Amino acid sequence: MGTLQAFFASTAITVDGNLNEACYQQIAPLEAFVMANDNSREVPSTKAWVFWSDSGLSFAFECVDDTPARTAPTSNEREVNGQDRVELFLWNGDPTAEYYCIEVASSGAVHDYKARFYREFDHSWAPAGGWSYQVTRTDDGYVLEANLPKAAIEAMGGSLAAGETTRIGLFRADFDTLNGEPSWITWIDYGGEPDFHVADSFGSVQYQDKE
Repeated sequence: MGTLQAFFASTAITVDGNLNEACYQQIAPLEAFVMANDNSREVPSTKAWVFWSDSGLSFAFECVDDTPARTAPTSNEREVNGQDRVELFLWNGDPTAEYYCIEVASSGAVHDYKARFYREFDHSWAPAGGWSYQVTRTDDGYVLEANLPKAAIEAMGGSLAAGETTRIGLFRADFDTLNGEPSWITWIDYGGEPDFHVADSFGSVQYQDKE
């Protein structure tokens, strides 16, 4: 199981979909993504960052995507399922506990929900107090930048503090055509058929000391 170091963001991150804050240049992104259950396949460039602060948890993805598959957001969150998207899951590691899922399409459409193993979904869930996100399209793909406020993390049973560790999943669905068959991209590849709703698909994130 891999461990990602989440560094403390000493200056505010503006959630605007532009990764121009100093932290993005100072901290190398996570790039160790693989095709789920097929390490021989080349992965389109996928970068992720996770930062924490006294006010919340920030995360970002930068994806190269030569075959955009997206449609305008609607009130039906499940329409995200057939689109290019990135995903962040959070879980405290207790097999009986809920885990929390944020999926954001390259169009800006969102599907947020919580679940229990195995695949017991509650699609009505949304982060407590709301959350902020912005997707921007680039010349060769898209960028997601987002922030979950401290209140939302605490409502999930988490704690933002130096030295704390929790479980995290970082994933990407890459489609060639809208509602087609995706390539499943993951940080942690447990070797089974692509299914991110299992404990083995989660790594860990550790919150580093303040500098």
